[in-house]
Amino acid sequence: MTTQHDNYVCEPLSSDERLGALLGMSTALLVTQDTDAMLHVLVQTAQQVMAKATTVLLFLALPQEARMVLRAANVAHLPNLSTPLGSGSAGRLLQLPRAGLLRGDDLAALVQQLDEGGRDIFWRHAMEPPRCMLAVPLRTDQQRLGMLLISSAEDELAFQPHDLPFVQALADLAAVALVERQSRERAEALQRDLERTRRQQAEIQARLNVAQAQLVQSAKLAAVGELAASVAHEINNPLYAARNSLFLIEQELPKGSPQRPFLDIAQNELRRIANIVRRMRDFYRPGPEELQEMNLNDVVRTTLELMQLHLHQGQVTITAELAENLPVLTGHADQLQQVLLNLMLNACDAMPAGGTIHVTTMCRPALAGQPSALLLTIADTGTGVLPEHLPHLFEPFYTTKPNGTGLGLAISGHIINQHGGTISVESTPGEGAVFTIVLPLVPA
Repeated sequence: MTTQHDNYVCEPLSSDERLGALLGMSTALLVTQDTDAMLHVLVQTAQQVMAKATTVLLFLALPQEARMVLRAANVAHLPNLSTPLGSGSAGRLLQLPRAGLLRGDDLAALVQQLDEGGRDIFWRHAMEPPRCMLAVPLRTDQQRLGMLLISSAEDELAFQPHDLPFVQALADLAAVALVERQSRERAEALQRDLERTRRQQAEIQARLNVAQAQLVQSAKLAAVGELAASVAHEINNPLYAARNSLFLIEQELPKGSPQRPFLDIAQNELRRIANIVRRMRDFYRPGPEELQEMNLNDVVRTTLELMQLHLHQGQVTITAELAENLPVLTGHADQLQQVLLNLMLNACDAMPAGGTIHVTTMCRPALAGQPSALLLTIADTGTGVLPEHLPHLFEPFYTTKPNGTGLGLAISGHIINQHGGTISVESTPGEGAVFTIVLPLVPA
């Protein structure tokens, strides 16, 4: 028995030929990596094994959109065709437990629900609607993936009940391949997300390492600076007394006295000691060659970018209110960034359950006896500072943290002082703290 469609003859396949087509599709699905290609293989195989098929349509379910969408068909140009899930005969097809054979009124009702584009597909080979259709769900044990519709417009008896198990086997095989492919795609997407997260963590960790190294270095320099200032203060008094005594002796000696060369040696060596002490005292004070003009807002923005991941992980929200057209500030940008970084890290530590940090900048005009300056405030909604701790916050090695070093705020205060500015704190326990930094435009 043969069936003629548009001048070509379709011979029904034998059982062995159908089995061969099923095995061929299995092989094709194993090597196919693209979902659309898999769907195309299923449509081609269904067309091949159901020789009297006029139209083969493959719908995939979109549960989140409550509809089925046409994804593959034996047509040259795939139309934009969809049908709602669960409503009408077309929508309820997806709920079929197994392949079904539609004829007569049931089939007419189904086709009637399709829009003009959908009916055009069924009318492709005939001037009449389809007379016989196989509705085959793409299914697994857990879900329904879609629906395969195989129709004939020429013969109401084109398909028989004994065709149902075979076309269901085709659909089940394709469904397993689709689920496996979707699982592989999800795994690949998760792997990409994991790799991206690892790269981001590595980048942030590198930034934190740099910041921590800077803080450690600042702590070392601050400790040396504090020690140098203390030593210089203790040495200067006896040093100047010795120099003055030698000067008085030198005034009493005649110009040709044989002791004068020894006095000159002693004076030169004392002068050299004085220079060493001065260098020790100035060890952590930025020299003129280190200072540069800068925009304070740029320093704030750079610090906020560095802190972004740390703030996100600590569920801390940060807001910034940066005044426009700030005057240029002369200072040491890296050291001011260290101060900001240290204050923000302390604020995060004071908000273990999350909170808000608000950063502001503004220009303070010249006041009576005070030059114009820039004001920088860092306010948090943390636990605050107890009144008894406030006077000691900027002292070296004073800390209220179990694992703190007591150097962070001491370093910050030292840096601000060396810029000719001031740093202060206001706090109410349980209501957060506000640190205020005043920086003269040109440090003394």
